[in-house]
Amino acid sequence: MHDASSSSSAPDPRSSSGPAPGPAGDQVGVEEAHEIVGAVLAAYNRQLLLARRAGDQQRLEELMSQQRKCVEDRARLNDAGPEEISRIAALYAELLKGLDVSEPRPES
Repeated sequence: MHDASSSSSAPDPRSSSGPAPGPAGDQVGVEEAHEIVGAVLAAYNRQLLLARRAGDQQRLEELMSQQRKCVEDRARLNDAGPEEISRIAALYAELLKGLDVSEPRPES
């Protein structure tokens, strides 16, 4: 489904050609990347709650796996170079767009 490590065209984080542009075309800082990954984690948490309430064990396992990957990527941000930070931020910004579209709206 959404695998944060499957990007075959990801820039080499050891490259010295300077930071890669972020989702909006500008350089992304570690704080902004943490916020983006955190927003995806929050979306997964909401979906986990819904899956628990529905008793959907398969969906729970899938979401927990995706959530673990987010936590790992967020931890990697602390030691990542500018290009890796931008790559992770762009990846999670795209994931967040998909999650925003696919998440059910809360009922009033």
